[in-house]
Amino acid sequence: MIPVLHDVRAAFFLAIALAMLLMICALAGLGTVLRPVRWAERKEYR
Repeated sequence: MIPVLHDVRAAFFLAIALAMLLMICALAGLGTVLRPVRWAERKEYR
């Protein structure tokens, strides 16, 4: 019974790690899509 609990705990931590990785990738994708105007480009517009 102990190895079964250990496998469940390992799968739980693996699922949390994958969810965190997915969230980081989603935030990076949103950051590139909704990228603010850079300071160098902002100076050219003035």
